[in-house]
Amino acid sequence: MNPCFAIIDQNTLSGMALRGILWDIFDLVEVYTYNSVEEFIKDSNRHFVHFFVSSDILFNEVDEFEPLKEQTTVMSAGPNDNISKAGFRVLDVSVTEQEVAGQLLQLDQAGHCGGEKMAERKKSSNIADILSVREKSVLTLMVKGLINKEIADELGISTPTVIFHRNNICEKLQTRSIGKLTVLAVLSGIVDINDI
Repeated sequence: MNPCFAIIDQNTLSGMALRGILWDIFDLVEVYTYNSVEEFIKDSNRHFVHFFVSSDILFNEVDEFEPLKEQTTVMSAGPNDNISKAGFRVLDVSVTEQEVAGQLLQLDQAGHCGGEKMAERKKSSNIADILSVREKSVLTLMVKGLINKEIADELGISTPTVIFHRNNICEKLQTRSIGKLTVLAVLSGIVDINDI
């Protein structure tokens, strides 16, 4: 049986986006999205290993999630000290896809109580073997949030050369999503999670 994650959020698009990022990170995980706690409870025959809950739903249904605190991450628009003080992990969803992916990787690295991971991470095909040395350097700086001109200045190359390398990276890795590129770079060891 594959591990299951629940996303409980009234914002359907937000739930779909988070589901996509989770699928990029974790292998063989089933992700279910719900618009309300009532909808979630109707489908409670699954064994969920982790819950992603919007802050508004948590505030209205805190009694439901209090016993599940170690397995619950609260999605909040910005850091929320009240949620953190209550013992819940916070996922800042007001940032870029790349930053959300980085936060999720850090949450997984921290693990649940006792260091247990949320689920098995995807085994990344070794993209380090697919990319050239220069492409790895460009990817590292992309993941750190630098724009083309900054990457060019950092590496001492022209901006068109950076664009050429970016296009090659995206073609080889079959994605233009910076979030997915971040996940691939971290999982393959090209970038350390703490450098994001």
